[in-house]
Amino acid sequence: MKKVSILDMPEDLLDDDRPNRPIKPPATRLGHMTSTQSKPTNEHTLDELLTEVGSALGITSQELDYWTKETKAPEDVLKLILRVAKRYQLNPALGQIDWEPNLGGGYEVYIPIDGWITLIHRQPTFKGITLDQSSETEDGIPIWMECSLYRSNLTHPVTVREYYAELKTEHPIWQQMPRRMLRYKTLQQCARLAFGFSMSGFKMLITPETEEKLDKTDQNQKFANRKSLLKQKLSLEDF
Repeated sequence: MKKVSILDMPEDLLDDDRPNRPIKPPATRLGHMTSTQSKPTNEHTLDELLTEVGSALGITSQELDYWTKETKAPEDVLKLILRVAKRYQLNPALGQIDWEPNLGGGYEVYIPIDGWITLIHRQPTFKGITLDQSSETEDGIPIWMECSLYRSNLTHPVTVREYYAELKTEHPIWQQMPRRMLRYKTLQQCARLAFGFSMSGFKMLITPETEEKLDKTDQNQKFANRKSLLKQKLSLEDF
């Protein structure tokens, strides 16, 4: 059986959950909602979603309700997080799904490293991971990192190599922890190819209804606090 790899593929398979990526036009994306679009008539209420997701995850809706109060996100964002949680069976209360405002005037829901590790280890054919990196560096950072995921039903591993120059952004996390972010993104892309995860529909634009729910006086401070907390989380991760 031929080895599965994308080392020589020119296509850029960058993820949909990278913070601060420009948002594509609503007509071409899932998960977008604008003021010109009407909400589905069968859309679930927040309480209904809390009950459904709690049942799907085997936890109480009260636990998720407490999470919603601690998260301090607009209701539309909470609903999107809960829909993603139900779709991928991930617990937002454990940090397996997160969100943040982006520079495109909206919000992004994304799966942090804890969520990806959960998804990978949940796969019945998963047999192991290996990571490798370039001996050549740029400002002390490996110019590429390689991840191989092993599956019991494949003779050879699925191998992906990602390059630092193509992944790095101006996001504060990349400035503080470039090596860890390179490793995380490489693992994520390898997992997507190895197990066929599709991560569309994670972004939403701010609607007039959502904007009314925002406290503009302290929104920037909330964002700064979230970035600080995320950096603390990453610095404590063993992976």
